[in-house]
Amino acid sequence: MKKLFTILTLSTVLFSCNTNPKKDKETKNTTEKLTKIDSVDVKQVVLSMHDAVMTNDLSDSLTFNQWTDFFTSDFLYMQSEGKPAIKMGKIGFKDMREAFKSIKISYDEIIIDYVDSSCDLAYVSYHYKAIATTIKTNESKDISSSALLILKKNDAAEWKIAYLVFN
Repeated sequence: MKKLFTILTLSTVLFSCNTNPKKDKETKNTTEKLTKIDSVDVKQVVLSMHDAVMTNDLSDSLTFNQWTDFFTSDFLYMQSEGKPAIKMGKIGFKDMREAFKSIKISYDEIIIDYVDSSCDLAYVSYHYKAIATTIKTNESKDISSSALLILKKNDAAEWKIAYLVFN
């Protein structure tokens, strides 16, 4: 019985020594600060990606390839109407590049509704209003949509878009 008591006492002391409320609070505060910083960085990726669509000639191969750097190499684009997601990679962007040869998009408003990040994953919910203009005919169409992005932080600590779905 004395052995059991000694073991329990030592265990209690050992475990109580491993908890440091001050250190735990510091860790929590650091994590919250990093999450806020990540949230700002994630928002910046989303806004920069859309800004690049508006301000660059994405029909140009070099410019378009630079734009695809916003995305992971295993980027998934979710289709509508119950179709499966398309694994874009660098090759899968071919159809998107062709589309940018015939249209130009101007965003009137991009509103980020929600951002959350943890470790190396983040998600962003946002909606926007834009105008799509056909380059040949100069016809314009108003667009209004919502989107959900999932981003991953790569080895260089850069946020990249891994998954995108529009409604």
